[in-house]
Amino acid sequence: MFGGVIAAVLCVWFYQTATKIHLNPLSWIIGALIIFYGVRYAWTFAVLKPLMGVHFKTHTMLTGVMIELSGALIAAAIVALFRSKVMLKQGH
Repeated sequence: MFGGVIAAVLCVWFYQTATKIHLNPLSWIIGALIIFYGVRYAWTFAVLKPLMGVHFKTHTMLTGVMIELSGALIAAAIVALFRSKVMLKQGH
């Protein structure tokens, strides 16, 4: 749930940035979503699953929210870094 909302906000952010600096918004939005969901998947299954062990499958609601939210926030930070280091430089 949190991931979808954050992904939608990132799409709007990338659309506005791309149109402002005269780039193709669709390709940048797709790139941002690929990075976002790729990082979330990697964080969840390559980091948290081995780290949590058996508790990854049997956890409380609060732990589930923290798993979801941590992946979404880390992925959003990586996408923001991508925007500042790659996208903004392409526009200039």
